[in-house]
Amino acid sequence: NYYIKASMSELGITKQYTAYYFLVDILDILINESRIVRSFYKEVYPIVAKKYHKNDCSIERDIRNMIKVTWDIRLKNKLSQFWNKERRPSCCEFIYLVKNYLIMQIA
Repeated sequence: NYYIKASMSELGITKQYTAYYFLVDILDILINESRIVRSFYKEVYPIVAKKYHKNDCSIERDIRNMIKVTWDIRLKNKLSQFWNKERRPSCCEFIYLVKNYLIMQIA
């Protein structure tokens, strides 16, 4: 968990965003449980929503809002080897981008 938080800080994703904590937990699930996710809405968001006493939609919405605010040139450059599209990534795409970044940092 410490490594996930440190890497997110390097990306400019900080604790000032509510979704920061959601994203830490989601990444922890994906990396440490090696879970293959077919649907974030059915498999991952409910776990995080239950922990924070929120509904699934608010988890996704908060992550989407965080992406909207943090997706800038610096973040694009750090994730450029995984994302070469002009548009901003969706929530699921963003989560996998950050996951891939974390895995590359470990290797």
